[in-house]
Amino acid sequence: MKKVAAYLFLPALIGVLLFVYGFSIKRNGNKIIKKLCYLLSGIFYLLSAVFSQSSLNPSSIKNHQSKIKNLYNISFTQSLYLNTNLPNLENQNGNYFPKGYGVFSSLLLQYRSSHFTLTAEPMILDRRQYEISIPHKENEFSVLNDVPLLDIYKQNRFRNTGLKLHFHGISAGFGNWDQWWGPGIHNSLSLSNNAQGFYHYYIGTDGNQSVGKYVDFSFKYFVSRPMQNLKGDDYFLSAWFLKAKYNFLELGLNRNVISGGYPDLPWEQQDVLTVLIDQNNIKYWDTINTYYILANLEELGLKVFLEIGFPNRSYAGRDPEVYSDHAMASNLGLRKQGAFGSKNLLFGFEYTRLVQGIYYNILPTPNWYDNIKYNYSSYKGRRWAAHSGSDSDDFLIFVGYKDERKSFIYGLNYERHGVTYHFPPEVKFESRINASYKRGNTQIHIIYENEYFEHYGFVDVNRNVWDETFEPGSLQRTHTLLISLEHTLAF
Repeated sequence: MKKVAAYLFLPALIGVLLFVYGFSIKRNGNKIIKKLCYLLSGIFYLLSAVFSQSSLNPSSIKNHQSKIKNLYNISFTQSLYLNTNLPNLENQNGNYFPKGYGVFSSLLLQYRSSHFTLTAEPMILDRRQYEISIPHKENEFSVLNDVPLLDIYKQNRFRNTGLKLHFHGISAGFGNWDQWWGPGIHNSLSLSNNAQGFYHYYIGTDGNQSVGKYVDFSFKYFVSRPMQNLKGDDYFLSAWFLKAKYNFLELGLNRNVISGGYPDLPWEQQDVLTVLIDQNNIKYWDTINTYYILANLEELGLKVFLEIGFPNRSYAGRDPEVYSDHAMASNLGLRKQGAFGSKNLLFGFEYTRLVQGIYYNILPTPNWYDNIKYNYSSYKGRRWAAHSGSDSDDFLIFVGYKDERKSFIYGLNYERHGVTYHFPPEVKFESRINASYKRGNTQIHIIYENEYFEHYGFVDVNRNVWDETFEPGSLQRTHTLLISLEHTLAF
C-alpha cells in the first residue's frame, strides 16, 4: 500500500511544486603543471568521508554534526589544488582556491561522551598564488566566489572547533562549526557552508526527537559572535530552525535576523541573544523567513523539494501581502537514486532563483543579500547563504553512478548574476566531474571544473550583444582541480 500511495502521490506532488514555482516567477600553465608533478610525488590527499547534505556535495560539515559512534575519532586530511584563473569552487567550507596551486592539511579531532562533545580541526596551508587582471566588481557582487579575496580576510587556522553539551535530548554549545540549512545540495537561501564557519552559541534538540510514533522534529536557536563590516562596525546573525518529519514528508521553517552595523545605535551581544524573541529594534534589522517541503520517497529512491524565502521590507508603508511576491526567492529540486533500471545510477537537478523583480524602480521590490552594513550577508569575503548571490539564478543538472564504495557524477551548471541590474547579465557556464573511492577508513576524492564566463564584471553593454562582440575582460575561462584524501581512526 505504501508503494501504491507513493506512486499516486508523486505526480500530484510534482504538479503542485511546479505550479507554485511557476507562479513565483511569472512576472602559462606549463610552470604550474610542472610544480604540480613535483608535489604529486610526495603528497597524500583527502576529503571527508561524511558529506554535507549528500555525497553530491563533498563538503565535510557533517563530520561534527552527526553523532560520533566512537569515543574518539581522528581524521587526517591533506588536499592539493590547481587553478588556472578566477577563484573557484563553492560550498567548500570557506576554502579559497585562487589562481595557482597549493596544499592544505588538517587534523579533525573529535571526542564524545554521554554528556559532551569536543571537536577541533587545526589546519596548515601552503599556497602559491598568482595575480590576475580582471574587471572590478562592486557592492553586492564583490563577495561572489569568483572575486579575489581582500588581504584583510584571513582563513581560520582552527575550524570546526568547539564544545557541545548533551542532556536528555537537549544540546547546547559554542564553536565555529560549518553548517547547512535546507533540502538543497547546491544552494541554501538561508545558511550554507559556502563561507568559513563563524563562532556562535546555540541551544536546541540533540538531533531528531520523536513526538509519538509518527512525527520526528529538530529545533535549533543560534546566535553568532560579532562580525565586522568594512567600516569596523559589529553585526550579528541570529536564527532559529525548525524541522518536522511525518512519514515521507519533511517540513522546515527558519527565521534569520541580521542586526547591528549602525555606529550610532548601541547593540551588544546580550541584545542579540533575545532579538528573535523580543523583536528589539526589529525595524532597523534585516530579516529573512524561509520555508521548505521535502518528499522523500525511499522506495522510489526519489527526493523532491521546494524551498521559498521572503526578505523583510516596509514596502513603503503599503500592504506587504500585495508586494511580498516581488521579493520571493525559491529553490526547486529533484534527486533520483536508482534510475534507468539500475540501483546505482542517479540523476537530478536544482534551480535557485533570487532575481529582483523587473519593476524594482516602480514598485517596492527589495533585493536579496544587498545590505552593505552586513557586508552583503557575507563572512570574510564569502556569502554564508546562496553562493549565486543577489539578483541571480542558478541551474544545476547532474547524472552519475554511486554505490557504497565509489561514485562518479557529471554535472552542468548555468548561473547568471545581475539579471535585472544590468543588460547583459554576467553569465557562467560550468561543467564538472566529481569522483570518489572509499576503502575502509580511507577515501580519495577528485573534483574537476571547467568554468566559462561571458560579460564578466558587467563590462559589456547592449551594443556588444547585438554586434556579438566582447569588451576586454568579458570572457574568462578557468580550470580547477582538487584532489583530496582522508584517513580516519576511530577508537
